[in-house]
Amino acid sequence: MIRTRERLEEHREDARSASLGGAQFEVARAQLAAMLDLPLGLEAARRLHAQIPELQKADLEEGLFDETVASCTANTREICRLLLSGAPAAALVVPAAAVDFAQGLVRRRIPLPVLLRAYRVGHQHVWEAAARILRDSPLEGYDLLSALEATSSFLFEYVDEVCDQVVTAYHVERDRWVRSSAAVRAEVAREILEGGRVDADAASKRLGYVLDRHHVALILSAELNDAGGSDSLERQAIGAAAALGCGEPLMVPAGRAILWAWCGTYTEPNPAAVDRLERFVPGSGVRIAVGRPRQGPDGFRVSHTEAHYASQFWSVAGTSATIAYRDIELVSLLSTDHARAQRFVESVLGDLAAPTDAASALRETLLAFLAHGGSYRNAAEGLYVHKNTVYTRVRRAEEMLGHDVTTHRVELQAALMLMAVAGGGEL
Repeated sequence: MIRTRERLEEHREDARSASLGGAQFEVARAQLAAMLDLPLGLEAARRLHAQIPELQKADLEEGLFDETVASCTANTREICRLLLSGAPAAALVVPAAAVDFAQGLVRRRIPLPVLLRAYRVGHQHVWEAAARILRDSPLEGYDLLSALEATSSFLFEYVDEVCDQVVTAYHVERDRWVRSSAAVRAEVAREILEGGRVDADAASKRLGYVLDRHHVALILSAELNDAGGSDSLERQAIGAAAALGCGEPLMVPAGRAILWAWCGTYTEPNPAAVDRLERFVPGSGVRIAVGRPRQGPDGFRVSHTEAHYASQFWSVAGTSATIAYRDIELVSLLSTDHARAQRFVESVLGDLAAPTDAASALRETLLAFLAHGGSYRNAAEGLYVHKNTVYTRVRRAEEMLGHDVTTHRVELQAALMLMAVAGGGEL
């Protein structure tokens, strides 16, 4: 009994070291290596956004999720590095993505308690994963107990250590941000976007941008590993504005890799200029969403809202693309309720909605055929295929639908458009 108690005390002392160092934890370290194969960062980010309303709202309005994933992934990798090497939590190197995430919350006006809650939720997620692995391992009795205690102690110490440093980064960024001209512009822009009553002349002076004009809003996003950062996005925004034929746009950073911009003109942009903007090809890793031209303070807000809706379709446009709201407006309206839209597509298309290359080719051809007014020749020219190919595919699509393509044509075309925008997958 005395030896058992001594052994338990030794295990508890090891646990208080807040690391898995030493030979006694060799098996535990080997088992926890399985954490490297788990998508812990992505899963933790999803959990954060599901449980923290402020993060969920910021993602819907400003595209925060990718930054959350980057921070969670970097933190979980650092945790694994330390655990598997047996190093203490005090040896951590705060990931740059974690600092970027904290600074991004400042620019989004998200308070510090949200950042701290995010780390508590993330802590719980990683602990549950680690505990599950250890409990399923060959470890038993006091060896299992001591490994669980040491891992728990390590995670608590890691969160304490990393929070101390990201909180400091948050405060430094907040102090810098509130004194910057960018913060003034961002505050005024957000007041307008939130629909509050704004003195247009006073707001124009604070923005350094005349509101009593026609506005085309842009939302730009860069890959998080883009070394150019916000400077790169600003260059792309200036290039896009030049395509429209106007001077330097108003630019408001909305996150580490998100930039809001407005191109202002004193006369309504002509259609050719808008077309040039919507065909603008951004640099590698940059995506742009474009609202329609709108006038005055209300237009400033509405065009931005339209650009936001367009940005929701970036995932099907590739890593470098420009998406215009007017090209996706109908699909955006139809897919507001994703579950209903999915049921509508399945009801209208039946077997034609199958996620196969063959069904995809038939849908693409049928959509082109309907878009060209039922002309086989024009559809063939648009698809760069032979007219007979279009004819054969349309006939095959009709067989799968069980009726002529002119039956319920509006519903059919809408369903095909929804699937085209969804990239052939679920909406």
